[in-house]
Amino acid sequence: MTGNFSKRYVIVGMIFVGYTIFFVTHANVGMAVVAMTSSKNITGTDGVIKVIPAEFDWSSIQKGVVIGSFSYGRLMGALLTIHVGRIGGSTAYFFGLISTAIVIISLPFLLNVNFWLFVIGNALSGTFEGISYSSVPQIWSRWAPPDERAKMTSISITGSYFGQIVSFFVGGWILYEWNWEILFYVTGITTLVWCCIWFMVVKNDPADDKWISKAERDYIKEQLATKIEDKKLEYPYKDILTCLPFWITCLGKFSYGFGTTFMMSYLPQYIQDTNNVNIKEIGYLSMIPQICAMIANPPAGYIFDYLRSNKILSLTNIHKLYASIGLFAGTITFLAASLWSNFLFSIICMAIYGLLITCAILQNQIVVLDLAPRYASFMASGALFFYNLACILTPMMIGFIVTSHGRLQWSICFIIFAVQFTTTALIYIKFLSVKLQRWANHNIDEQAAQSLETKSST
Repeated sequence: MTGNFSKRYVIVGMIFVGYTIFFVTHANVGMAVVAMTSSKNITGTDGVIKVIPAEFDWSSIQKGVVIGSFSYGRLMGALLTIHVGRIGGSTAYFFGLISTAIVIISLPFLLNVNFWLFVIGNALSGTFEGISYSSVPQIWSRWAPPDERAKMTSISITGSYFGQIVSFFVGGWILYEWNWEILFYVTGITTLVWCCIWFMVVKNDPADDKWISKAERDYIKEQLATKIEDKKLEYPYKDILTCLPFWITCLGKFSYGFGTTFMMSYLPQYIQDTNNVNIKEIGYLSMIPQICAMIANPPAGYIFDYLRSNKILSLTNIHKLYASIGLFAGTITFLAASLWSNFLFSIICMAIYGLLITCAILQNQIVVLDLAPRYASFMASGALFFYNLACILTPMMIGFIVTSHGRLQWSICFIIFAVQFTTTALIYIKFLSVKLQRWANHNIDEQAAQSLETKSST
C-alpha cells in the first residue's frame, strides 16, 4: 500500500503546514524586534523623506531576552510533553497549537502594558508551540512505516524552511507596509483557523481514522507491528537515560540549534549591521538560505530511504553520513564567513549551510524512530530540550559579543559556531550506533520485534 493519495500522505501535508506555522511564529519574533527597534524612512507625496524614530529603544541585552524568551518557553514545552505518548500525538498537537494562537494574538496588548509581560507572553507561546512540536514524533510512530520514515519526515519538515521564507517575505512586507502589531494578529488568526482543520482531519492512530482505507490501515499496522494502547504505555526511564545514541542525538540537536537560531532570529540583524538596507530588503535576503534548505530537504529524504531499503549502507552509517555532511558544512561555511567579511560571500556561505544542514536535521528527526519508535516522543522531547537550550544560549552569546554591531564581533560568533559543529561531528563519527533497542520491543509481538530489529540493523 504505497499510493501517493493515501491518508498517511495527507498527514504529511498537514504536518508540513504545521511546521510552517511553527517557524513563522519563531522567525516573526526576530523580524518584529528589528522593526520595533529601528527607525523607518517614509517618502511623502511631496518627495520629502520623513524619518520615524524607533518605537522601542532596547539594548542588545533586551533584544536577546525577547528573542530568547520564546526558546525558554519551548524548553518548558519539551519537558511537559515527555509523556505525550499516553494521550496521543494529534491530541497534544491540537492543544498546543490552539493555545499558541491565543497567546500570539494577545502579545501586542501585553507589550503595550509592560515589557516583561511581553517577554512572559512570548515565552508562553514558545511553551505551547513546544508541546505541538514535540508531539510530531509520536504521530510518526503511528503513521510512518520504517522504509518511508525519511521521505515522509523530509517532506513535512520542509514546512519549517517554508515557514521561515513566509516570515521573511510576508512578515517583512507587513512590517514595511504596516506595523509589528498586525504581524502578530495575522499569525495568530491564521493559526486558529488551521487548528480547526487539524482537529477534523488528523487522528492519533490509523485505527481511529474513519477516512482511511482498510488496506492502508492494515499495511501500516503490519509495518509498525504495534498492539498496545497509548494510555497503557510504560516508560523504561533507566534504559532511555543510559542509551548512548540518545545522548548523541541530544548533542546533535544542541549543536545545530545554534545555527538554526542564528538563521531564524539573527540573520536579519546581521544583514542590517553589515549593510544599509531597509526591512523589506532584509526579509528578501534572509530567505535565501531557507529557499536552499527547502529545495534540498525532500531529495535528502528520498536518498536516505533509497540507501536504507536497498541496503547500500548500514543504517548506522547512513545516519553518520547525513550527520557529518550537515555538521561539517556548518563548520566550513561559518568559518569561511568569519574569515572573509565580504557581504555577498557571507550570504553565499549561509546559502550553502542551509542547503547541507538539512541532512543533519533530517537524520536527527528520524533517529529516535529507528532507536525506539514507541518512545519516540519521549526521546524527541529530551533532544528538543537541548535544542532549545542552544536557542537560549545563542541570543545570550550574541547579545554579549555583538555590542557595537561590527563585522569582527559577528566573526567571533561564527568561529564559535564552527568549533561546536566540528566537535559534534567527530563524536557522531566515533560513537553513534543506530539499531532498534531491545528494551523498546516489549510492547510488540516478539516475532515482529525480531523483524523490526533485522530491518534496523541492516
